[in-house]
Amino acid sequence: MNPHFNVASADGTGPQAQPLGVERWVDAAGQPMAHFDLVSMGDGYKLLFCYQHACPGCHTHGFPNLSRLVDALRGENIRFAVVQTVFEDWEENNYEAMLEDQRRYAVPVPFGHDPGNGAGTPGSVLMQRYGNRGTPWFILIDPEGTVLHSHFRIDVDKTIALIRRAGAAPAVAAAPEKMPNWGDVVRWANHGNPPPPRRVQKTEAEWRQLLTPDQYYVTREKGTEPAHSSAMCSLFEPGRYECVCCGTELFDSGAKYDSRSGWPSFTQPITEGVVAYNMDNSYGMRRIETVCQVCDAHLGHVFPDGPEPSGLRFCINALSLKKSK
Repeated sequence: MNPHFNVASADGTGPQAQPLGVERWVDAAGQPMAHFDLVSMGDGYKLLFCYQHACPGCHTHGFPNLSRLVDALRGENIRFAVVQTVFEDWEENNYEAMLEDQRRYAVPVPFGHDPGNGAGTPGSVLMQRYGNRGTPWFILIDPEGTVLHSHFRIDVDKTIALIRRAGAAPAVAAAPEKMPNWGDVVRWANHGNPPPPRRVQKTEAEWRQLLTPDQYYVTREKGTEPAHSSAMCSLFEPGRYECVCCGTELFDSGAKYDSRSGWPSFTQPITEGVVAYNMDNSYGMRRIETVCQVCDAHLGHVFPDGPEPSGLRFCINALSLKKSK
């Protein structure tokens, strides 16, 4: 595969993209994924950033260029993924190092680890399929599956101009004025949440009397229901979802979508102030917890890998919600 297609003059004459062949992935929040490939990235443009933890150039200009692209093209018809394509220094360029880099750069995209069959082998499967000659390496694929650019470097400004010129994404409805984004969520989690519309407080005994044991475990003890355990995941009838503890309306069915995560998922709350955000460092992970701001019921977590226009995925325990007409 010729690695020298220049994104500035992309004309659809490049080679066809191949399956990535990367078996180990985590999502934008660092959670393991069972499967991820080009199909998982949708129908638009795709940009793959290939790197190694022990590669100095990956850190001096690779990740900075990737961050510029992700920030500038948020909401455009392009999806990103990062792959640690290991072909040397297997002990340094390991899975844990990949997780460390994801936390360090906080780029809200999936990360993959591709060591091939390990030391003593040609290494990364993706590199063999795409002809990468090292790291850092950028691969840009158009919506038809043509490789437009495959090279050590990428012209960030020309790439941004190309994607914006293409304008191939379906029109997205304008976001409500106060729709939160990931920056808002992080700010609220670190510096305080907007004021709630009201407050409901009860004793633990009163909550136990009101809730089932499973509801109490999830909402008052910050538990998590098993994935795919609720029919609410596949419920998309019109209506609103209330806090099971205090009855506050939290989410509208119009913001609900099938994330295939195993938990009901929404792109935004019904209004600002009904959901609060708290930093959660439990179980060795860095996440942002969502709670009902009216009664402090644990709802779930929010992640920066949802669909546009908010880019958020509110991953909510069904046991913390009840649907109203």
